[in-house]
Amino acid sequence: MIDEQTVQLLQQLCGHPLPQSFLRLMAAYPKILKTAGRSDSGSGSEGVVSQVELLDAADSLIEINREARLGMLSDPKGREFCWPEPYLVIGETGDGDYYCLDTSGEQQGVLQFLNQPAEFECVTESLEEFVEMLVLAFTEDDDECLSDEDDEDDEEDLFDEEDDDEGAR
Repeated sequence: MIDEQTVQLLQQLCGHPLPQSFLRLMAAYPKILKTAGRSDSGSGSEGVVSQVELLDAADSLIEINREARLGMLSDPKGREFCWPEPYLVIGETGDGDYYCLDTSGEQQGVLQFLNQPAEFECVTESLEEFVEMLVLAFTEDDDECLSDEDDEDDEEDLFDEEDDDEGAR
């Protein structure tokens, strides 16, 4: 869960209100992703999903968004690339690529920033699909995950409201 101060700081960095779907996700972060290990064995020896792919800690979200905006990168053709202000980094791949949302609403879904060749591609059409993708990718027993009524209810509550891209006020 992120507090109001964090929301305000992230909104300042992005220049736009944060999407309601993101705020709902942070308020009811899926328990399964807090413990889902990132290693091939699922042991967590390489951390857990909430520490890398979909950050759940306020300080981590602030740090990674500041980091993305620090300086310019060069693309493979030598052109300078600056992080687009409205793009909110929500996690990373572990290989130097970021997952992000466009807080301006121009680009829908979850985008992945590919540091080589310094471009963005759509990974999923929605934040809900992104969460589902992470659950499938990082949990060993998908049936167990789906049968946990508490997590299933949390996920339904998280995305049952119409996903408007209006930010927090």
